[in-house]
Amino acid sequence: MDSRCDIEFIISNIKKKVMLKYISIGLLLIFTSTFCGCKLDTDDEDKMPGDKFWSGSPANAEAFMLSIYQSLRTATTSCGFFLYSGDVRCAPITGQSTKNYLYLIQNNMKDYKGVKDSKEEGSSKDCGAIYNWKNMYRVVQGANIMMEEITNIQGLSGEEVELYRAECCFLRSLAYFFMVRMFGDVPYYTEAYFANPLPRTDKSVVLKNCLVDLQTFLDNDPEGKILRWRNGNGSWRANRGSVLALMMHINMWLAFFDADNAHTYYSEVKRLAEIDSWIDGTYYSLQPMEQMSNVFRGDSNEGLFEIAQNITMGEIFNTDNMWCTKVVYEVRNQTKPEFAYSEAFLTQLYPKETKDLRKEYWFNYLYREEETGGSSSIRPIEIIKLLNADEYKSSTIPNAGNYIVFRLADVILLYAEALNNLGEVEKALQEVNRIRQRAGAPDFTMEDDLDASIYWERVRELLGEGQYFYDLVRTMKIADTSFAVFSDDSGHRETMANLRQGSWTWPIYKGALDNNPYMSKNIYWE
Repeated sequence: MDSRCDIEFIISNIKKKVMLKYISIGLLLIFTSTFCGCKLDTDDEDKMPGDKFWSGSPANAEAFMLSIYQSLRTATTSCGFFLYSGDVRCAPITGQSTKNYLYLIQNNMKDYKGVKDSKEEGSSKDCGAIYNWKNMYRVVQGANIMMEEITNIQGLSGEEVELYRAECCFLRSLAYFFMVRMFGDVPYYTEAYFANPLPRTDKSVVLKNCLVDLQTFLDNDPEGKILRWRNGNGSWRANRGSVLALMMHINMWLAFFDADNAHTYYSEVKRLAEIDSWIDGTYYSLQPMEQMSNVFRGDSNEGLFEIAQNITMGEIFNTDNMWCTKVVYEVRNQTKPEFAYSEAFLTQLYPKETKDLRKEYWFNYLYREEETGGSSSIRPIEIIKLLNADEYKSSTIPNAGNYIVFRLADVILLYAEALNNLGEVEKALQEVNRIRQRAGAPDFTMEDDLDASIYWERVRELLGEGQYFYDLVRTMKIADTSFAVFSDDSGHRETMANLRQGSWTWPIYKGALDNNPYMSKNIYWE
């Protein structure tokens, strides 16, 4: 990050703090029909001073809020953010295009950067745009500005003001969470129009600050009248469940960063999960397996937070860098998928002899059986879990649904993991078996290794949802060959020594150091 911290990634050649107030409005008002159909109450945007915008009508507040959601959408789905950082890294993936991502699969991030972004321009869709953190800092800066300025908008009630502030707090915290998982320590600030150089802040401090901010909003709204369980706008707008899910994830990462106090963080996950019995079906519910396609299309009763996609309005993700596009092939008139998971890995997850409806609903040719009719050919395994095909401009879009960031099954499994680490084995069994029972799979019992069982259930249930690498790291199972490497030598193991030295991070983009004497890189990858 350069001398203007993250803002200089957003606004070039800004020399004075006061200038930020007047031009940042226009820079953040980049949103599309998916997110906003309202007309701004403005004159010519190029001539509009910031103060006039913030003294305008409630339509301006909504437009600015939607522009922050659009910034998050751009930072994640215009590139392969979830795919390459969460699904592919260290994963047991093979296939015809594996050579293009072999360094990523082998956790050789230095050479991966050298191949994908050799000039460190920070723009390539599968590396540069991911590790160039300016995209995430757009979310942070937009949220900071709105949290300060929202009280100047005319015609908003006190509850409406607080709702916007709560949404901003969630999005800012989510952006910091995403960055900490990738880079470790990151520059942290919450001041609007901030324009000073900053060093990187300790990762645990960043996450703890986010928890304090989020908890404050919950404490100030104990009955959920402002930040509701269901907001009426769909799961792509922040709600109470998405805030609690984020806080649970943050605590689980703090247990990794601060192992001496892990019990405290697990206890906090338990507390968050048990607020108003919210994960027990009161406000959200696990959907039947036959309806899982609707879950991945979006806005189901299982969804907690999603990133919206609207094929009808022409708002589509960069499908070349989405997991579903890589693992399906028949719908794309191909003979094999670009990414094929190791058969040893998949059959370990879904044993042939064990009943599990996910095998039926999420796969084609899982056991590579020969075709009927006398043909001796064997079709490659195809994963159709996230397949919601639709047509757009004469092309087939395999994953036409929203991107699911958090859903109920995810937090139930986090809850089970925390309970097990607290020694509450029977309750942990009950929770993990909720996911098993939805899939028609046999329950785990007291005879099972529950730590391993819960971990594998997360891998099994959340395959392709951007969680694989992160779960490997925060549980430290990436250092254990029984979890990280499979019988055909697919997968990748890290040593504990390398893990402690930062082998789980991404490199820091060189532009972060421009004119900033306080900035440092991740030494492990230099």
